[in-house]
Amino acid sequence: MSMSDYLHKIREKVGHDLLVLPSAAVALFDGQSRLLLGRHSDRQRWVLPGGLVEPGELPADAALREVWEETGLRVELTGILGVFGGPDLVVDYTNGDKASYVATVFRGRVIGGELRPDGAEILEIRYFSAPDIANVTTPKWISAALPALFADAARTVFQPPTWGNSGTDA
Repeated sequence: MSMSDYLHKIREKVGHDLLVLPSAAVALFDGQSRLLLGRHSDRQRWVLPGGLVEPGELPADAALREVWEETGLRVELTGILGVFGGPDLVVDYTNGDKASYVATVFRGRVIGGELRPDGAEILEIRYFSAPDIANVTTPKWISAALPALFADAARTVFQPPTWGNSGTDA
């Protein structure tokens, strides 16, 4: 797991404690409607290309930067697929760090570059059909988002709220 200077400074102060972190990712498909995923070096899970939004950075810029850094591809963002967070995006890293991500997931299309993993964060990159994704390990939220990821609709999706449904809220 590579760490930005900003996050490194925070970790020096709070140690491995849980941090809420904004992130951005991009859903990219090839001509056969297969989704691009990369195998992450820390947990060996297959993830969308993406990463942290740095201080003062636009989420869209973070998405473009992370795709370039992790895959070698230049992309154009075509919309927002959705915003994801909650317990399925809490990660316990092998070094002891804990993070709860709030991820803005964009739709995009490749406009240039050459597909290659960065070799540090992303060890391998492949396109997957929806059924093939079931055969690899992904974070829970990606499995839950698969219908939205593969939907041909341009609508934005988000997890339904749970606040106020337990009888103890509001």
